[in-house]
Amino acid sequence: MMKTIKRDRCVLADTDDLTEVYTFKDFPVFCGCVDSELEDVLCDMSWSVSESSGIIQLNQLIPLDFLYSVGHNSGNIGKTWREHHKNFSEFIKRGNYKNVLEIGGATGNLFNNFLTETKYFTWNILEPCSEVKVRDKRLRVHRGFLERYDFGDEKFDTIIHSHVLEHTYNPLEFIEKISDLTVLGGTQYISIPNMRYALEMGYMNMLTFEHSYFIDIDFLKCILARKQFVVDEIVENNHSIFIKATKVDYTPEFEEYFSSHKELFVNYIDKILKDIESINQSMHSLDNVFLFGGHVWSQYLLSMGLSKNIVNILDNDVDKQDKRLYGTDLIVKDPKVLYNYTEPKVIIRAGVYSEEIKAQLLSINPTTKFL
Repeated sequence: MMKTIKRDRCVLADTDDLTEVYTFKDFPVFCGCVDSELEDVLCDMSWSVSESSGIIQLNQLIPLDFLYSVGHNSGNIGKTWREHHKNFSEFIKRGNYKNVLEIGGATGNLFNNFLTETKYFTWNILEPCSEVKVRDKRLRVHRGFLERYDFGDEKFDTIIHSHVLEHTYNPLEFIEKISDLTVLGGTQYISIPNMRYALEMGYMNMLTFEHSYFIDIDFLKCILARKQFVVDEIVENNHSIFIKATKVDYTPEFEEYFSSHKELFVNYIDKILKDIESINQSMHSLDNVFLFGGHVWSQYLLSMGLSKNIVNILDNDVDKQDKRLYGTDLIVKDPKVLYNYTEPKVIIRAGVYSEEIKAQLLSINPTTKFL
């Protein structure tokens, strides 16, 4: 039986002043798709705010080995992610890199953008669960979590992590380990989701069991400075924030972080509940309704009261198709099934990915309607 890990101190302030804000009862702990016979594990997803730092954070954590026992291909599918990897790689290529460590390299999609580079470098990927599919003589793959992995005396001039920091349970320890592995004057390249924009827009893939606290630029500047990194450059868009930081031999001056997110989070919850109420009213007299995404945003909608009058979930990931969305009875299908329906209705709440998904579904069936 799985036991949760209690977080009773703030991830940044290390204070015991966490106050509960909202709890999602019996939420699925895995945000992917599984074979139908697999038994689901549900757990209350309870969010608190620290009175000292203002940060929204989970107060019950899922053990990492359980949470990431199976990969779910996040960041591997779609035009938006391809553009992210391309833009982030161009951001990195402007610097000097010889011995690289990429933390959480997943299937090697970022490294793919460096395959045609002619300069000499070595590239290490440290990844706990996904299979790295790229093969290249410059690439070495290590299996594990950074906090537990021993590189011996090896240090790196460049350390990269993309949409990884928000998955860590102790960001200060994570950045400290990176600092220990980085040569003086070495560079850290970071990509994090633009959580503030996402919450303001009501996107449902930001705060989850995997993303256990709110993170933004100010939070990041604070923890980087504490571990001897100076921020050199920031690039921001609606999807992600890119940061370049250099390791120095002193502790830079920084402002202690305080920007309460309680109101932002409460408004976010209210927005989702009102959206679900509106969708349910529309679905009352409709048939042939589908839900897009074998992922956490669908679990959010269903756990918060979305009507179960749904034919199937749709997803482009072939590894999810004909499997069941964890925590539900709904089977995932290839979006091409829409071809067989007249005026199918599709619920899409996929954040920044929604427009590209709509365009794809209309190319399959121009009569598709969206809720």
